[in-house]
Amino acid sequence: MVRPPGTPPGIRVHATDDADRTNPAPRPLSTPLGPPTGLPGPRAPLVSGGLLSVRARPRLPKLPDGVASAAVGVPGVADARPVGRVVLMGGGAEDDDAARSFVAGAGGGDVVVLRASGSTSSYNDYFFADLAADPRPSSVATLRIDESSAGGHPGVVDRVDGAGALWLAGGDQHRYLSWPAPLIAALDRVGDGRTIGGTSAGAMSLGAFAFDAAEGGVRSPTALEAPADAIVSIVKSPFARAELADHLVDTHFSERDREGRLITFLARAKQQFQIGAPRGVGIDEGTALVIEGDRYEVRGRGDVFVYELAGDVTVEVGRPLEARGVRRARLSNGDRGAWPIETFEDSLEVKRGQISEITTSRS
Repeated sequence: MVRPPGTPPGIRVHATDDADRTNPAPRPLSTPLGPPTGLPGPRAPLVSGGLLSVRARPRLPKLPDGVASAAVGVPGVADARPVGRVVLMGGGAEDDDAARSFVAGAGGGDVVVLRASGSTSSYNDYFFADLAADPRPSSVATLRIDESSAGGHPGVVDRVDGAGALWLAGGDQHRYLSWPAPLIAALDRVGDGRTIGGTSAGAMSLGAFAFDAAEGGVRSPTALEAPADAIVSIVKSPFARAELADHLVDTHFSERDREGRLITFLARAKQQFQIGAPRGVGIDEGTALVIEGDRYEVRGRGDVFVYELAGDVTVEVGRPLEARGVRRARLSNGDRGAWPIETFEDSLEVKRGQISEITTSRS
């Protein structure tokens, strides 16, 4: 998580996991992640012959009871220029470069943070001022939806629809995936040329499929031993990003030894939704995967692991997981390239719930 207001720079508070001016002149191709990276620059789709703008309404509707909020700045820049970008954080302390890329993705418009628990102020100053994003957002507002039904209120939906960038904080992804239909639809619309991101449970909610933690959290040994158990609950995300088609995201990855459960999640998704080769993304704490169009970049102190499960699986009650044709790639800070990735270094298999490595081309 981010530091609370007034805390000296460099101090971060760890997140709670799940159960975790339109400008007619062309802009250079760049990304605000530091040195040039090859990622496409800020662009917006053509709408009615002009660039997409997030325009302010004269007055934002009042928020309902059941939604707590706090904000900084003045919402409603009339000519914001948002960017289509996905920023996935692995939990723990945010990587500042990637977080800056998220905020810059709003194109000078409003940033909205959604959460179901926790502080309504911890992100506001961090996103608005501390990161010194260019362009700076006109405002940052955090909405904490304490009562799920209140999430569908026009006051919430209007703010999401007006956001240039939308962030899903850590917490409980089951609550996010169960939000009412009007809010789900608004989140789905964020994918139309705007930036969306999240950390921990928030990042996990953005894949095509998600472990929804409806029955609580699950550790790798349990998932591998009982892959058909109800606790291994996999659903389709109702607001998945197109860049994550056939992907499932897990976070706090190395720190919580989650390889086993991610492979199990992929096996369940493969069987349940009849997917030929589902993919998984495991992100370490303090690390981010940034996707823009068909390019990606990794930033942070840890790694991002990408898996593909193309072989047969056995997911049966009373039997441990069997899975063949598992491939794995390890991406580290500064790695970039085409997305989805095409090269995998390692081949794995799962026999009787035990993961073994078949070949390794990286020492």
